[in-house]
Amino acid sequence: MTKVVLISSFLLMGFLAKAQDFQGKAEYFSKRIMKKKSEKVETKSKEPIDPEFQKEIEIAVKKATEKQYVLTFNKTECLYEEEQKLEEPKGASDGMSISISFSGGGKKYLNVKDKNSIVEDEIFGKEFLIVEPLVKPEWKLIDETKKIGDYNCFKAELTIPVSEKQKKDYEEFLKKEEKKPALFKMEKPEDKVITAWYTPEIPVSFGPDNYWGLPGLILEVSEERLIILCSKVVLSNKEKTKIKAPNTGEKVTQKKFDEIQKKKTDSMKDEDGVIMFQH
Repeated sequence: MTKVVLISSFLLMGFLAKAQDFQGKAEYFSKRIMKKKSEKVETKSKEPIDPEFQKEIEIAVKKATEKQYVLTFNKTECLYEEEQKLEEPKGASDGMSISISFSGGGKKYLNVKDKNSIVEDEIFGKEFLIVEPLVKPEWKLIDETKKIGDYNCFKAELTIPVSEKQKKDYEEFLKKEEKKPALFKMEKPEDKVITAWYTPEIPVSFGPDNYWGLPGLILEVSEERLIILCSKVVLSNKEKTKIKAPNTGEKVTQKKFDEIQKKKTDSMKDEDGVIMFQH
């Protein structure tokens, strides 16, 4: 019996040694649920928006709130990026097109060996690389399980407290609100509770977006009105593709990036707090 156990142990150790070099790809679908909209969007003059323009807005919102991503990973690093698609041909109308986007849409790279992260982002066309040391999230493991595809998954929760920046921004808004009511109201910031489902059957500590640090690949994330679901996982011990960290843009810290973004955004606002674009 002892010999059988020893042989089995050596076989398992050999398998794990090979598995140290394995690489995988996970495909994710994300959907941001917007607040309940009013029946009709109105302009400042209270006139209903043109139906064609309303349709363009709805198409732009759908594009901005429903996206597909790919997470490429190995044991020590990962790269999360939006799946690239060919642009649809524009119609032969008046050439009008509307684009809506949310911040944080660039590539995200994590390296648990070097303990750093690099996020690709931009501010009105200027590219930046946000470089920060990795700080492991304080996940709370929950005694709940469910199946996602073929994988057995476990639940975890993460509470993200309101940041000092969010508090300061809200205080500034309230001060301005006392002098003149704002056209767009700011919600009071609150702590966020993130729910994740991970599988130890894929032994890497990565996941979609900025979420990592669990004892298995994260396959599902719920964050307020954002839902991210894994639709496909492919693992390989054969051909390896080098995971390249983003390298285009000015290197800054997250704090510096936030300062630049606020300064640029504030300079483009009118008296009602609306960002004005020049054509």
